[in-house]
Amino acid sequence: MTSSKIHILLIEDNETDSLLVQNDLQQAMGDQITLVHTERLSSALELIRQHSFDLILSDLTLPDSDGITTINQLREYAASIPIAVLSFRNDEKLAIKAIKAGAQDYLVKGSLTEGVLARVIRYSIERKRIEESSRKAQRRFQTIFEKAPLGIALINLHTGKYYDVNPMYAYIAGRSVDQLLSIHQTDIIHPDDVLSYQNDIELFIRHQPHDSKIIKRVLRPDMSIIWIEMSLAPFETMNNHEVCHLCMIEDITERQRMIENLRHLTTHLQDVREEERTRIGREIHDVLGGTLTVLKMDLDWLSKKITADPMHERIKSLYALTGEAIETARRVSVNLRPNVLDNLGLYGAIEWLVREFEQRTNIKCYLESVISAISCSNKNFETSIFRIIQEIFINITRHSQATRVDIELIEDDSDIVIAIKDNGVGITESQMLNPESFGIIGMKERTQQFGGKLEIFGKPFMGSIVTLKIPLNIAVTNIGELVHD
Repeated sequence: MTSSKIHILLIEDNETDSLLVQNDLQQAMGDQITLVHTERLSSALELIRQHSFDLILSDLTLPDSDGITTINQLREYAASIPIAVLSFRNDEKLAIKAIKAGAQDYLVKGSLTEGVLARVIRYSIERKRIEESSRKAQRRFQTIFEKAPLGIALINLHTGKYYDVNPMYAYIAGRSVDQLLSIHQTDIIHPDDVLSYQNDIELFIRHQPHDSKIIKRVLRPDMSIIWIEMSLAPFETMNNHEVCHLCMIEDITERQRMIENLRHLTTHLQDVREEERTRIGREIHDVLGGTLTVLKMDLDWLSKKITADPMHERIKSLYALTGEAIETARRVSVNLRPNVLDNLGLYGAIEWLVREFEQRTNIKCYLESVISAISCSNKNFETSIFRIIQEIFINITRHSQATRVDIELIEDDSDIVIAIKDNGVGITESQMLNPESFGIIGMKERTQQFGGKLEIFGKPFMGSIVTLKIPLNIAVTNIGELVHD
């Protein structure tokens, strides 16, 4: 027998029926098949142990077996071999029972033809090949599911019910697989994150984005807290038309801790830098500025005492240069740490910054505000807000080609909103995402320090708008008349 042939085992105790089937098979398939015949189930089982078959054709009524029992025993010994039942009874109920028991087909002996047999052979073997391929794919999926380094669960997002959970998911959640299957997803989420988690899930269900990642805290039974990054994707539709989603989680606690440490370090460095800038600014203003002022006064006195040229002209020139040096020192001192922030508060500093920007760039600025005063519980926050607005103006000067800037300060239910809009070329998405856009990166880092939110939007040739939201829980405002500037 060659490997390209189809090996068939025929189990039939009726000699006439056996000869007819063998003849029909020979007519239908020719030398494509090899056939082994036996009359009893016991001998058939022995042949199955000794040889490999592609198809079993079996009568249901044998000397040592009868009815569905025949199929059950064949299935026990030959689980992977397709079975076609041969029966003299054209009985639909019996046929259904045979198929349910594991038979691939049910053939009535009196209606057999060459075409029917050829079809049964090919269909049975192909169906079995497809089933085996499906089983292999399922085994591969199950292996990946069980051994994956990520936590994986099949979940109903509407109810939070788990359909299946892999060991890594259970390990990350600090629970057993059985425990998770008896609870819901929200039961593992930290209580403080449950509401935001539910909002994120509702948003995901409505919009079904291709790449959705949700970062939340998990509260384990031992009261330890970890951070997880959750990825969601539709997986399959269940019998009740509910969509089952694939939920993959990764423990990112260490990453979050590093990010938090880096944020604290950045905040510390910015505070140190601000303190150093303040110290240097005061040194320049008080020492260098004072010295230059005295020098200018003396030069003025000399210019009145010495009137003869060329000495008089030289003294006047030095007097003018000293005045420029004093102005430069003042400007450097102001850039390092504007005194207005300390003397007039945050709102006064913003007004000063707007006027100074307009005078320096000749770009028309319009300030509208229903807020007459802003103060923060933490003075470092005021400095961060001032620096963010300062950086926005710097970017407008460098990149926007704008001729007008509108600044609006309002207060809503939870935030103070500062919106700065220009009529320039409009910032592009690539500019916003550029890893070398250190100004934008710095603004976002400063915003995170006080729990605010920074939004940047640009439209080609229609300008850009930057919106800074400051939580009311860290700021106090006074609401007055609408101020126009």
